[in-house]
Amino acid sequence: MNWFGLETGYFLGLLAVFAGMASLAYAISSLVVDPLIQKHRVHQRIKGNKRGSEVQAQIFKAYQESKESLLLNLLEGVLGWGKVENLQRQLLQADIYLNPGVFLSIVGISACIGFILGATFSNLTGGGIAALVLGMLPVMFMRWKKRRKAARFEKAMPEAMELLARSLRAGHTLGSTIEMVSLEVPPPLGTEFRITYEEQRLGLSLPQALRRMGERVASQDLRYFVTAVLIQAETGGNLAEILENIGGVIRERMMLKGKVKGLTAEGRFSALILGFLPVFTFFVLLYLNQSYVMLLMTDPLGKQMLMGGILSIVLGALVMKRMVTIKV
Repeated sequence: MNWFGLETGYFLGLLAVFAGMASLAYAISSLVVDPLIQKHRVHQRIKGNKRGSEVQAQIFKAYQESKESLLLNLLEGVLGWGKVENLQRQLLQADIYLNPGVFLSIVGISACIGFILGATFSNLTGGGIAALVLGMLPVMFMRWKKRRKAARFEKAMPEAMELLARSLRAGHTLGSTIEMVSLEVPPPLGTEFRITYEEQRLGLSLPQALRRMGERVASQDLRYFVTAVLIQAETGGNLAEILENIGGVIRERMMLKGKVKGLTAEGRFSALILGFLPVFTFFVLLYLNQSYVMLLMTDPLGKQMLMGGILSIVLGALVMKRMVTIKV
């Protein structure tokens, strides 16, 4: 019996080799890689997350020096300096330790590479589309990292709020409880709390340090915490009870997000299938009848149809993503 021209024994042998390699990779990951990662995390927590403070200081220094950059001076004149400051804030929220000039240079280089490749294998229109796609990749990566950091941050927020509330009830000051959270909670929440503690210890007021932490993390739950502490500092009240209530609200929002994710799973899976099915069909046809598919590569009209199809797939995926995305 043959499968795609392969004998049954040969096919089963390849399958066995693949299964063995997968099992070996899983064993190495479980027995070697995971313990090393856990050991590294414990070591980072013992160090008190000092690297985060050092990196923030280096970024602040680079940001001050970048004000003399020709590129950023040009952007300041065209877009306004507030746009550049917003980009710097988003880079910090994504844990990308670059100043805006370097990041924009990476975007420009990526767009140039895309234009050269597109113009070489297609035409100027294809080059423009490829330049747009490759130029957007660094921006999409930044936004993905920002969302990932915010999700990890919010996941640890309820536990941190409860720890803060218990420490305040035990008689600790807010500054010492923030230090305790920075040592007990893993990154990125522990790192940000450590930076906040060091900033207020070195001269900033606690409200200023908390506002700066709110700017470094794109989290609505963190804004609840910062706002509650700032209001309590002005008006007084039982901060421990407020933090417990915030922790409960955050936990309920996480449960609601999980329900929404489950209810929209069908739509997200449909978008995934509709996005990858044309690509899979293209490669299957390329394998079965290469001369038939190569018309899309050689004929000018075929190139335009191929670019149009790719653009339609991308736009369709974005539209379906917007349809199944519910903000809570």
